[in-house]
Amino acid sequence: MNKFVKKYIFFAAFWVIAVLAAVLFLPNISQVTAEHGQTKIPANMQSQVAENIQKHWGHHISDTRQVVLVYNNGDKKIDTGKQANIDHTVSKLKNNADYYGIKGVTSANENAATKKQLISKDGTTELVQLNVSKKDSVETMNNKLKKGAKTSNLKSYVTGSDVLNDDMRQSMIDGIKQTEVIAAVFILIVLIIVFRSPIVPLISLLTVGVSFIVSLSVVINMAKYMGFPLSNFTQVFMVVVLFGIGTDYNILLYDRFKDNLGQGMDKVEATVDARKRAGKTILYSGGSVLIGFFALGLAKFSIYQSGVAVAIGVVVLLLVLLSLNPFFMALLGKTMYWPAKNLSPKKRGSRIWHFLSSHSVAHPIIAIALVLVITLPLIFFTGKSSLNYDNSVELSDSLPSKQGLNTVQQHFSKGTAEPSTIYIQSKHKVNNEKSMMEIDRITRQLKKNKEIKTVASVTQPSGEPVNQLYLNNQLGTLNSKMQQANAGLSQIQAGANGGSFNADQLKAIGTSAQSIGNHLKTIQGVSGASTAPGQTSGQAVIAQMQQQATAMGSPMSPQQLQIVASGLQNVSSQVQMQQASAMSGLQNELTGIASDTQNIGNNAQAMGQQLQGIQSQLTQANAGLNKINQGMQQSNEYLTGLQDSAAAANTFYIPNQVLKSKTFKQSLNNYVSSNDKITNITVVLKDNPSNAKLMNLVKNVQNQVKQSLKGTSLNDATVAIGGETATMSDTHDIASQDFFRTAVIMLVGILIALMFVTRSILQPLYIEGTLILTYFTSLTLTRLFSETFLGQSMLTWNTPFFTFIMLIALGVDYSIFLMMRYRETTDGSPAERIVSSANYIGVVVLSAAVILGGTFAALIPSGILTLIQVAIGVIIGLIILVIILPILLPAAIRLTYQPISFKRNKN
Repeated sequence: MNKFVKKYIFFAAFWVIAVLAAVLFLPNISQVTAEHGQTKIPANMQSQVAENIQKHWGHHISDTRQVVLVYNNGDKKIDTGKQANIDHTVSKLKNNADYYGIKGVTSANENAATKKQLISKDGTTELVQLNVSKKDSVETMNNKLKKGAKTSNLKSYVTGSDVLNDDMRQSMIDGIKQTEVIAAVFILIVLIIVFRSPIVPLISLLTVGVSFIVSLSVVINMAKYMGFPLSNFTQVFMVVVLFGIGTDYNILLYDRFKDNLGQGMDKVEATVDARKRAGKTILYSGGSVLIGFFALGLAKFSIYQSGVAVAIGVVVLLLVLLSLNPFFMALLGKTMYWPAKNLSPKKRGSRIWHFLSSHSVAHPIIAIALVLVITLPLIFFTGKSSLNYDNSVELSDSLPSKQGLNTVQQHFSKGTAEPSTIYIQSKHKVNNEKSMMEIDRITRQLKKNKEIKTVASVTQPSGEPVNQLYLNNQLGTLNSKMQQANAGLSQIQAGANGGSFNADQLKAIGTSAQSIGNHLKTIQGVSGASTAPGQTSGQAVIAQMQQQATAMGSPMSPQQLQIVASGLQNVSSQVQMQQASAMSGLQNELTGIASDTQNIGNNAQAMGQQLQGIQSQLTQANAGLNKINQGMQQSNEYLTGLQDSAAAANTFYIPNQVLKSKTFKQSLNNYVSSNDKITNITVVLKDNPSNAKLMNLVKNVQNQVKQSLKGTSLNDATVAIGGETATMSDTHDIASQDFFRTAVIMLVGILIALMFVTRSILQPLYIEGTLILTYFTSLTLTRLFSETFLGQSMLTWNTPFFTFIMLIALGVDYSIFLMMRYRETTDGSPAERIVSSANYIGVVVLSAAVILGGTFAALIPSGILTLIQVAIGVIIGLIILVIILPILLPAAIRLTYQPISFKRNKN
């Protein structure tokens, strides 16, 4: 006995140390969840391929988050002053880009295209798109941007898929805190009512609390240092499962211990017996739960894989309950049930389970048929419903990020805040005419889809075609030039037809020039034959001088006359010499003129002869011009027709000089990667991006683009679609595949465990059939409840999975409780034994179901739609289970071991 007490004192000390270590080494749960708890999709899915491509995009925006700033002026247009405030805010963000981690900004004031895309039609709302680095956590980034984006006199919001997901994580954390408090208070109240003692509830909460703290620390450390799968749901499901089934197991253990004490056993003996008998049931039940949650480790989807954390929690829970509980039981004994004094076992039972089981074994076929008539129509209705993949419905409308998203959806298309991006990754560069033509063709094809609002690409950066880059526009310009050329040719042709070269006139010019030459020669001859006037003039001068001198009475003497004559002779000689020189020069000039004039005449005559030949050639040229003009007219008619044709209107052609121009460079930077081998196409959907119909659309779009690129210059390109719609599409595919595979593994594992527990082949089938029937019925009723009271006509995409896991893994406990009691009961026929067992264990099962249902009900105030719907599904499932379990199992056992014989009455 002392040995027993010492052993459990050691266990108590061990768990005290374990709790201290768990608290001491517990990492920051919020931080670890933010870093490692996001949904992880397999790398080969298209959304992940697209994300990987984006990480290597370049242009300083690789591996960034897409964030949207939303500015709203209520029902009034944003006026000039408020627009200036927004522009000032954007400038401030750009100037402090390093602090905010901003790598790219797209605002309305950049150009006409962005203005059209980022300002709502009613002018009340404006968007600013940011690419923000991942250096800060989403929470830190969000807090910075919310402060930095505030603009006076306008409502401002920060939203985007990453921001919404992080707000959901934070909402989960807040919801968990509420859940823990509500669950603890609820369990405390129920246990006080059941055991009529305050001590038992405190010990139960203490033991379950120890298991939760230790297992949570183990899981978080494994996630931080070993890459253990984690999700936003991990902690909350550990809370509800451990507190729910932990309390159920404690009820089973404490109830057996109380009966043993009432039968007169001492506290150690009662502890040993309770641990042995109730402990066996707890181990069997816990083992089935472990199989269910460990099966999740075989899933590929990270959210489903994270359910293994619950299995780790259950392992720790079983160890704590079967080692720490005996310490308190052996230490306190009857004091555990204070203030109760009389612990003598009383005849007890569940009237409800006794009534249902007794009538079921009496009329097994009717009982089974009645259950099926009620449940099967509901199961059929379940298969006709779709699921909601919009994660934003998880969030409260009071959150700023949700308000921002709602504002965008009200004033733009619902897909504006979360566009899809098609990445085309080629093995060669795409900044060439051939690739651009294929990209534009894909862009135009996508625009034809009625579910798509806008498509923007490198060839249509504003979402609208650039007319100058299409053949019809280019042909229009060419036609204009051709018409001008045609007019010029007509003028030449008219000139050629209207005039001719007159050779006779040139000949006349030659004759005239020769005549001029002859006249000049005549002038030359006359000038050469004239006498110099100096001599005659000298003698006349001497005679006049002598007459004047005689008249004056002083005639000149012969000597004087001789002197004057001699002087005049000298002067005359000089004049004659000058005149001779001048005449000689003139003669030379006239001779040159005459010679040149003769040359002109000769050349003119020769040219006239040549022009006669040219005139003949021009006549031939005119005939050629007629043919050219006719050809130009025909070409012009063809080009005009081609310009107006659909072929020209849809044919993209970018000249090399435009491709390399500064004007086109911005488009290349936005839509072509830095290595020029990747291009993207931005697609804005009309409806909610998480719509199931649109998830199918992105699959079709991906296939369409792949098919369209076959046989082109981009035949070898990798095509992947990123964005919220693609992510949810991949989530849908992987979740659906994992759900089916995990469910099969889980059911097979539990079936094997039940065969070991019941030592039967048929009984496990009955149990699982009951659980599956319960699951589908509860799912339909949960949807109806959600539509009626929550205003949500669809279940969230992960509600069916979590509801299945919880109902199958936890509901099997109650079946094991009943069948273990059935095995212990040896008196009477199988029908009598199962009725007796149902009557006895019904009290425990009903109490446990109330505890577990209440624990899940604590999820409802969290405000997270998935948690609310799962809680409702589990609660409804537990209600259904505690009703049909004492009907179907007793009826099945009666039919198996005491078949009904239909004998004809001879009378």
